[in-house]
Amino acid sequence: MTDTWHELLHGPRWSSPATVWVEDGTEYSWADVGRLAAAVEAAVRAHGPARVVVVRSRHKLGCFAGQLGAWRAGFVAVADDYTLTEPEFARIRPDLTLTVTPGPRPSVEPVGRPSHRPRPEPIPDEAVAVNYTSGSTGGRKAVAVSRGNLLALFACRDLDVPGPGPLTAGSFATPTYDGWWFDTWRTVAAGGRVVCLPHVNDDVFAWPELARTYGIGRLLLPAAVLATVVEVLPEAVADIPWLFSGGEQFRASTYRQARRAGLRRTFVNLYGPTEATFATHHYRLPEDLTAPAVPIGRPLEGCRQFLRGADDGLPGARELVVSGPFVCLGYLDDGVLAHRFLDETGRPSYRTGDLVRPDGDGDLVFTGRLDGEVKVNGMRVDTAALEQRVTALPRVRDCRVVQHERHTVAFVRTDPTTLEDPATRTRIETVVQGFSSAIGISLVDRYPVRAGGKVDVPTLMDHYRTTDKAEET
Repeated sequence: MTDTWHELLHGPRWSSPATVWVEDGTEYSWADVGRLAAAVEAAVRAHGPARVVVVRSRHKLGCFAGQLGAWRAGFVAVADDYTLTEPEFARIRPDLTLTVTPGPRPSVEPVGRPSHRPRPEPIPDEAVAVNYTSGSTGGRKAVAVSRGNLLALFACRDLDVPGPGPLTAGSFATPTYDGWWFDTWRTVAAGGRVVCLPHVNDDVFAWPELARTYGIGRLLLPAAVLATVVEVLPEAVADIPWLFSGGEQFRASTYRQARRAGLRRTFVNLYGPTEATFATHHYRLPEDLTAPAVPIGRPLEGCRQFLRGADDGLPGARELVVSGPFVCLGYLDDGVLAHRFLDETGRPSYRTGDLVRPDGDGDLVFTGRLDGEVKVNGMRVDTAALEQRVTALPRVRDCRVVQHERHTVAFVRTDPTTLEDPATRTRIETVVQGFSSAIGISLVDRYPVRAGGKVDVPTLMDHYRTTDKAEET
């Protein structure tokens, strides 16, 4: 494992002819990536003073090599796969934007004129990158990531997977999300190889061959994507020994379905806010899971936790506060560090807003959020409790409660054969109406997912308005 930032960026591996990256059927060596990064570094230096550089590419390799080049030049590197919006650019206020195109004729081109408008306050020297939050509780925020955050993540032994020789990891994460650090940079820091997988909506059928050809040993999938793969094509991940899930709640029903489908691989549930680099807790699932919920487990090596009292009416529930070297610097807004993640003593700390309780084995179980209650017709509804009650019903695989504008809807994922089953719907309606008769119900066989792998809420709401709501009226 790389011990220092300088070793990671300038080590001798970047002249090796060995394959380090596989994407769209093309293999790239360490030397190939190093040359592309050198072109990015030269382009950054040629355009004058800069602190924040956006590296834009439709190829994951372009984002990866662009980050390497910008870091070598000493700047904050923000990867953009053409998904960042103007408000998200405004939060970081880039000084320079480059498009990076790998391939037989690689190119690095500036976009527009570089900005030389001075910042009211300098961004701390230790900042090297930016995480974007999912925006599930509002607009997406920009989180400043330090080199110390990344090095702590790379050194965390709780995220290691056993195996002979260097690891080959499958990469599903997009460059603007925190899973990117685990998929790509942690793998490369350990001398491993990255194989980029097509998106599940594009060509999931290519996954088995890629896994066998390159011997993929580890794969991280958002919970919603893992649920879809387990249901539709479990053989897509059958040859991958270690499967990690994160980003959203990993349902016990998904795990049991995976076991019924014959998947006997090692499953690890990861938990952690974007504000803490990538993950803070882990739980390795047993062969037979008897608990009603999958725990988030215990802190990763290097992470510390504190359970803060919460007046929420849930027995034993406390707010989870995390601290230590995984906690990022803070939020960027208008190009400055507008809010630092520090406790009253000045140590890195972040209040997650998530409610947890220890189980009988000492593992933490997620029970909801401090802001998890929504008002429906003037009455408060605990969405986490509703989701858990519905998910426990027969033939139900998941439940997501969404509130948007005037509508509050429980989207319930069931077996495709039971979508029109009156008895199943009646059981669901009985539970939902016990919380509020004003909550709509929509039965779906799977959740649409966005490029980052999280549930596509706008698409779900469109489905409800055009089908279920229309039927109600």
